[in-house]
Order: sequence, then C-alpha cells, then structure tokens
Amino acid sequence: MKNYLILLVFTLFLLPKINAQITLSQSSYPLSVLGTDTLKKTIAASTFPSLEPATNANWDMSTLIDTTPVYYDYRVGSATHQYADSNAYNFSSYSYQGNAEIDIANIGILEYAVEIHKKSISLFTHTGISTDSLFILSQNMLYSSPLTKISFPSTFGTNWYSNYYSTLNIQVSINSMSYNRAPGYLRRHTIEMDSFTGWGKMKVKDLAGMPSSWFDVLQVQSITTTIDSFFLNGSPFTVPLLLSLQLTQGAKSTTYKQNYYRLGEVTPLESVLFTDSTFTHPYSAMTHTQRLVNVGVEDIVENPVVVYPNPVTGNIINLQLPINGTVWTYKVVDISGKTIHSGSLNNRIGFAQIELPKDIKQGNYILKLANGKNVNYIREITIVR
Repeated sequence: MKNYLILLVFTLFLLPKINAQITLSQSSYPLSVLGTDTLKKTIAASTFPSLEPATNANWDMSTLIDTTPVYYDYRVGSATHQYADSNAYNFSSYSYQGNAEIDIANIGILEYAVEIHKKSISLFTHTGISTDSLFILSQNMLYSSPLTKISFPSTFGTNWYSNYYSTLNIQVSINSMSYNRAPGYLRRHTIEMDSFTGWGKMKVKDLAGMPSSWFDVLQVQSITTTIDSFFLNGSPFTVPLLLSLQLTQGAKSTTYKQNYYRLGEVTPLESVLFTDSTFTHPYSAMTHTQRLVNVGVEDIVENPVVVYPNPVTGNIINLQLPINGTVWTYKVVDISGKTIHSGSLNNRIGFAQIELPKDIKQGNYILKLANGKNVNYIREITIVR
C-alpha cells in the first residue's frame, strides 16, 4: 500500500496542473501601461502546435522558430486617452504609421482614433515619374464608434462586436493626370467579431530563445473585415487612377486572428494569423517577449530583485538586491547569446550598480544575475541611445 501511494503521488505530480480560467476586467491592469516592449515574429516555415479552442488547454509555442528582426511595441502618453499604441497600418500595398488612442475602461479596452504621422509615398514604380507621389497627411483619424479590443468582464464564452467607419485624408500628385496634391480620402468600413473561445496555459520563447514558464491565458478568436472606398476631389477614384495605383474600389479584406491574453498585459502573449475562417491553418505569429520567467530559473519571491531604469538611457543600471551575505555576479547578454559585459557586485547594503561599456549599442539585452546560493534571476533590459 505504501508503494502504491508513493506511485500515485508521483504520478499526480507529473500530470499538468489543472487551473481555473482567468477573468479579465479593468482591475486586471496596472494604472499605467506606458513603455516599450519587444516582439518576435515566427518564420513562415514554423510548425505550429494544435491551437484548437479548448478548456484547460496547454499551448506550447516554445518550439516555433523566430525571424532575426526584433519588433517593438511602443505605448506612449496621450493627451486625450490613457495611452497610445504605435502600430503600422495599410491599404493595398501602401503602409503608414500611427498611434492608436486607447482607454482601459470599466466596460473594456476601447480604441477611439489613430494619430497619423505624415508620410510621402513615391509612385515611381506605378507611373514611371519620380515626382508622382501619394501623401498621407498628418491627422487624427476618429472612429465613428469605438473599437472594442477586449470586452469586460471577459471570460470563456464572452462575445462582442465592433462596427465603425474611419476616414484617412490623402493627397495625390500624378503629372500625366494633372493631379497636383489633389485632396482625397480613403473611407474604410470595419466589422470585427471577437469571441473568447478557450482558456488554459501557454509557454513561449523568450528573447534569448529559451522556453518561458507557463502562463494562464484566455484565447480570443477575431474575424475582421474591411471594405475600402477611395475618393479624390470629392468624387470616387476614376478607373485610370485606380489602375495606376493598383487599387480596387470597394476592396474587401478579411483577416483571421487568435490572441492569447494574460493578466496585466494589454499586448497579447501570442498573436497568431490564420489563412482560413475555421482557424485550422496558422501561418504567422508574434510573441510578446516582455516580462517572462524562464523555466529552471528560481525567482526571488521574499526579496525581489528590482532593476531600474528600464529602458536604460545612460550607462548605469541600478539594482536592489536581497542582503544574504553572498557575492552576486552578473552577465549582460545580447539576443544572439553573446556575453557583452560581466562582473561581480558589491552588495553590502542591498543596493548595487552595473556600469555598462560606453560603446554598448542600442537594443535589447538579457541581464543574468546569480549568487553563491545558486539563486538566479533574469530580466530583459532595453538600452536606448
């Protein structure tokens, strides 16, 4: 009987932990979400695990292969809303940048407008004339009604719907058509249907390529359809103009996406694009690599390590460390795994500093700390020049 009980306990230990689903509400988020986070995109040849909707699921995304570039999610201050999220936008093959104006309200995370940065796009490849251009004007593009990114309270089975119009002001210069900064606009109708279709745990790769801990997540499936209409000088684009810019009047586009949200983070832990409405053929994913705890790394819970400032704008990193009579060592590692800087820390009063090399380049790094009791601590840092 004793051996049987030991075997039973051991077997239960090996089984995946059963956890209750999380619920997202306004209180799930910090008062401020401003900052710069890092994202990694998968290569096209990655083999995805099963991402079918399920309850108490385990989605392991740590086997995906990332591309080399690192992407950034900039959340900056806004004069009229809680924060602004920097994003890339597009219509047809034309892209532009903007800051989405967002609030975390009691009814959900709502997006109201996009502050557009002006941009000049050469049309030389379309018209053969170097001076021909499409101009995206600096503007505040308001939505006719807010886009609900997440509806509160959100838990398994929650559904919501967004339906709104937006107007992007442009100018067009095409010599052969006698257009010289002719005023126009893109009128877009957006319909988005969202559903919380599953819950469970997810594991991803961190910036250094190591598997993270398991995070409780909610799975959201989104179907977004856009319909674009183009106007110039108060009238719909002419057929020659549409052909010249390779546009289609009334162009309709639909995207299928799964987002996996964790507590306290407005950016999904994983965002996956699919080719089909049944969400069975994923082809691309973006991983949020910020604030991850690695497997096999013991976090210091009783006396947490504090690293500041982050991002690092100078050459000094300040550390608040537990006073435990041991010597701490550190390594600063780049995203390729190369050690850029290392040394030991004087931790007699619970405070220490790391002086970085003056020639260290801007970018994302991994700070690894260890002491004589084999307690390890890892934190991603961003260096801004």
